[in-house]
Order: sequence, then C-alpha cells, then structure tokens
Amino acid sequence: MTEIQGEKPYKNSGIEEGDMIIEINENVITCTQDLIYNVNNSNGESINIKYIRDGKEYVTTMAPIKTNENEYKLGFWVRDGAAGIGTLTYYEPSTKKYAALGHGITDIDTGKLINISSGELLTAKISTIIKGKEGIPRRN
Repeated sequence: MTEIQGEKPYKNSGIEEGDMIIEINENVITCTQDLIYNVNNSNGESINIKYIRDGKEYVTTMAPIKTNENEYKLGFWVRDGAAGIGTLTYYEPSTKKYAALGHGITDIDTGKLINISSGELLTAKISTIIKGKEGIPRRN
C-alpha cells in the first residue's frame, strides 16, 4: 500500500494485502487494466469495490485521488499475473487425455496461495537429458 500526494484512499476501507478485487461499481474486474479503466472513469467520485478475502465477499467504498499525471489512483499496488511451474507428462490429441503434475503458487508478499482462474500450456524445448545416479543428486 502506498500514499498518493500524502493521502491514503484505501485507509479505513477494509481492503488488505492479498484481497482480490472482483467488481468496481458492479463492473466485473478480470485484470489490472479493468481496474485502472474503472478507477479513472470515476473522475474522483466514490466507487463501490467488491473484493474477496478468505473465500468471503466484502464491499467497501473509496474515493480515488487524482495524481499529477491526471490519473486517478486508489493507493495500492495491484497485480494480475502469476507464473508457476507444472509438468505436463503427456497429451494424446486424438483422445484429448493428458496427465499433469503441478503445485500451488504462493504470493511472495503475503505468503498466501494465489487464486488462479485459468492458465495455459507453453511449449518447452528439451536441450539435454542426463541420467541420474542413485543417491547422487544432479546439480546444474
């Protein structure tokens, strides 16, 4: 959380680190750009924010502050992307069956698991395979 021109629009709003903003003035927020657009369109008027914390929905009201760049801000840092690692073991296109191994992604600032609604497979290039030996871990 940060200050804008010495002010804290989020102060006493109830929003905390790790909360997920899902609506502003009943407009669904799916990414950071949605949030920026809706906050700027407020023209500094109070906005209703619906957010989720620990699986429960909450609503608060906040008045964005105008910056020197003629933008409106709420005073907190928002991010909408996360990169994680999973391993796709196999995929059979004709049957559309696959097997995969993955893990939860933890937010570095809050230590909480990040809620992720979608993802994508990325292609990988195998550059080498080195057979391991029992009892001897492989280090790069």
